[in-house]
Amino acid sequence: MYKLTLIFLLFVLSIKLNAQEAVDSVSVDSLTYQYYLKGNWDELILTGNAAIQHQIDFKYLRQRLGYAYFVKGNYYASQHQYEKALVFDPNDENTRLYLYYCGLYTGNTILARFHAAKLSKKLQSQLGIKPFRILDAVDVEYNYKMNDEYSRSNPSYKRIGFNTKLGYRLNLYQTVSTYNQMVNVNVPTVQNEYFASLNWSLSAHTSLDAGYHYLSTNVDGTIYPGNLYFGGLYHTLNRFDVGITGSELSNGMGNFGQVGLQAGVRLPGKANVYLKSTVYQMLETNNNRVVFAQSAGALFFKTIWLEGNLTLGNLKNYVDKNGLYVYNSLDESTFRTGGTIFWYVGRKLIFFGNYTYDKKLITDTNTNYNQHSYSGGLIWKL
Repeated sequence: MYKLTLIFLLFVLSIKLNAQEAVDSVSVDSLTYQYYLKGNWDELILTGNAAIQHQIDFKYLRQRLGYAYFVKGNYYASQHQYEKALVFDPNDENTRLYLYYCGLYTGNTILARFHAAKLSKKLQSQLGIKPFRILDAVDVEYNYKMNDEYSRSNPSYKRIGFNTKLGYRLNLYQTVSTYNQMVNVNVPTVQNEYFASLNWSLSAHTSLDAGYHYLSTNVDGTIYPGNLYFGGLYHTLNRFDVGITGSELSNGMGNFGQVGLQAGVRLPGKANVYLKSTVYQMLETNNNRVVFAQSAGALFFKTIWLEGNLTLGNLKNYVDKNGLYVYNSLDESTFRTGGTIFWYVGRKLIFFGNYTYDKKLITDTNTNYNQHSYSGGLIWKL
């Protein structure tokens, strides 16, 4: 009965809008304002969208629609409406404030920080927003791998990272890590690494990444240095995002390039389902090949995020996570799948765990073996 009443009201409004648009601009303003004051969000959304379909559009209408969607927890729809309101008045601080909140609640740090920079100093202070933080966050990770190949020991990987905010639109992430494994029973392999990534927000929706990854691989006392350069350009449009990445790795084994195209989407609904697909062209002398990666994630129980992934293709010298991980191990992976769980403990602490299965190949003997990888760690926002 309630829905029928709303449909009837929408029908009546549509007739009025067709009859006399000039008068209805005032009527829409008055009607949506009353709905706003009373907290009748569904009626406000129906009325506002009907008005927009009939070319009645103004800043306060978009702001009221944005707030209605925000209260209902539809932050992507709210962001869309507030961005439309910003077109009418780029200096409206209330619009910027809610775009900042939309960025926070959708995990879009670039959007949030971009609009935070446009707020008044007083409001920035009240919200505790600072342009510069030398130590903004710390993350640690430990990984242990188990395999069924007698000539390979079970490797381990340890990493600690630090994030620094250099401004509202500039972010620096640095991490050091180490990898250990015994090969052919008595040949130790140790790889120490340093990685730095600089992210620059060109706009509220477009960002640029530049990264450098140094690898020092010590095989039975002989050191093979490696240098990786990474670049990425990303664009987000509400629920959709696209990107292009490129990297070049040089080490004692040769030069290896990689170019990737990615696209992702967040589906409507409280589960916040996210899908991301990436196609990589691996550029290697006499061995150009394609790698395909697919991931999907969803929010459970408000504090639990689950993500699954699948990677197809030969992953020799494959670069992942914007240059953070370089898979240059002695044996290449020919298939990978796994899952990650994130547990959000309050606003500042995140625990995560990961399981990954790899099908590995020893090229010299054309032998396949299985590897199971287990990771755990935390992200602490200071």
